[in-house]
Amino acid sequence: MLALTLLAGGCRKHFEAVDAVDFEVTTVSQTFKVGEAVRFNFEGDPDFIIFYSGERGNEYAFKDKDRITDTEMTFTFTTTTSSGTPGYPNPARVPICYSTDFSGEYTEEAMRAATWVDITDQFDQPKDTGVTDLLSGDVNITRYFPDEETPLYFCFHYVVDAFDASAAGGEGNGRTQWNFKSPQFNGVVGETSEVLYDMASSNWQIVLAASFDGATSLPDVNSYRVLLRSEFQPPVSRECWAVCGPIYKMDQINEGPDHGVGIKAMASASLSSYDYVYETPGEYTVTFVGANANVYDRKEVVRTLKIQIVEDEGSITPPEPGEWNQ
Repeated sequence: MLALTLLAGGCRKHFEAVDAVDFEVTTVSQTFKVGEAVRFNFEGDPDFIIFYSGERGNEYAFKDKDRITDTEMTFTFTTTTSSGTPGYPNPARVPICYSTDFSGEYTEEAMRAATWVDITDQFDQPKDTGVTDLLSGDVNITRYFPDEETPLYFCFHYVVDAFDASAAGGEGNGRTQWNFKSPQFNGVVGETSEVLYDMASSNWQIVLAASFDGATSLPDVNSYRVLLRSEFQPPVSRECWAVCGPIYKMDQINEGPDHGVGIKAMASASLSSYDYVYETPGEYTVTFVGANANVYDRKEVVRTLKIQIVEDEGSITPPEPGEWNQ
């Protein structure tokens, strides 16, 4: 029994242990051009290789910690205008406004009591009916927050003139529908963007003025758009607002930890090199993690290189002999 116990213990130790990792990484240079394949040469054959390019979102330094990043806030949407009289949109403009003192009561009285700042000129808007999915642009709203605690409310202010059959050269000024699709507030960091308030969480609601009494067609909100409209030939001017908020300032967003890219697994064939292309100039800290592992044990080594990616300024290829005179 003693012999069997010693034998079992020896087998267990043998099956639990993995070999130390033999793994090195080199490059032929420390400087490469944008768009050029950077070749990383390997020595050794670990079971697993994980690659961190050093680009944002793929940095080894953030593999075990959240990336907390300063952000700017933007407001964006797309607009479609339909119906109405071509060349004579009614309304021709839908003001986009914000307020810091709106009470949050969705009534005509509360809307008129609040101070609304018109920022329409910051956005791209249709100039006529029949415009489809015009992008508003990403408008930075960070500067409109007075402090960290005070939220903003935003509104689309829709006013339709009463129908006049003699307007528009006798065609009449039929009502134009304004359809605002996917309005959302984003947190922007560099070239990346994250949705902070989508259509649902920004709480869009319609507020009708008394002038909408008796209207046979009403504006409404659904899960992806705000539709502002009235009947095609309103007998009186119609007024309403689509309001959202409260929208709170977010100075930082949590992008979570970065994750490496597995470029070799245990079952994969040996890997002698790996090519990667950088599209943006800069200095990058590139990291490879080589590991040997089984269900009982894991050993790994971390190899780090610094490389410089520069703009490709091009070059001139001399002509073949004889071409100079042609």
